[in-house]
Amino acid sequence: MNLANRLTLSRIAIVPFFLVALVPDDFWIPAAWWPLLRVAALLFFIGASVTDYYDGLLARRHGWITNFGKLMDPLADKILVMAAFVGLVELEIFPAWMVVLVLAREFLITGLRLLAATQGRVLGADRWGKNKTISQLTTIITALVFLTARDWLEAAGLWERVVVRQWEIAWILTLVLHLMMFICVVLTVVSGWRYFARNLDIFKE
Repeated sequence: MNLANRLTLSRIAIVPFFLVALVPDDFWIPAAWWPLLRVAALLFFIGASVTDYYDGLLARRHGWITNFGKLMDPLADKILVMAAFVGLVELEIFPAWMVVLVLAREFLITGLRLLAATQGRVLGADRWGKNKTISQLTTIITALVFLTARDWLEAAGLWERVVVRQWEIAWILTLVLHLMMFICVVLTVVSGWRYFARNLDIFKE
C-alpha cells in the first residue's frame, strides 16, 4: 500500500479520537478538561484535512492513483465530515435538518459509487464535489474555532462579557455559522444532483 493510501486510511483512524475530543460529555470526561479537548478536536480535524490534500497531491505526483484510492479517499472524507456534523448537531451548533440534507447526499453518492463498482467503474470527484468538500471543511473548522474560543472564555469567566457593538458575540457567531452552513448545504445538494445527472447511465440495467 502506497503512502497516499495510508494517509487516506489515517483519516478514518483519527475519527474516534476526534469524537472523544469533540463531545467529551458523552464519554464522561470532567468539564475541566473540555477546553483542552476542544483544542485537540480542532487540531485532529485540521490534521485530517491536511492529509486529504497531501494524499491527492502525492498520488498525482508519483503516479499512485489507484482504484482503492479513488474509492476510499472520498469515503474517508465522508466518515470524517459526518462525524463532525453529527457531533456539532448534538452540541446545538447546527440545525439537524441541514445536516440531514448533507448526510443524505453523501449516502446517496456512496451508494451510486458502489453501484458503479459492480459494473467495473470507479467514479471520481469532480470540481463541484471538491468545492463542496472545501465548503464543508471550512464550515466545520470555523465551528470548531468558535467552540474552542467559547470554552476557553467560559473557563476564564469572560464569555458573557464579550460584546461587539452592543450585540452578543454568541448571536453574531451563530448567524455567521448558519449562513456558512446554508451555503455548504446548497453546494452539497447541487453537486449531488450534478453527480447523478452525469452518471444516469449506471441505472440503465
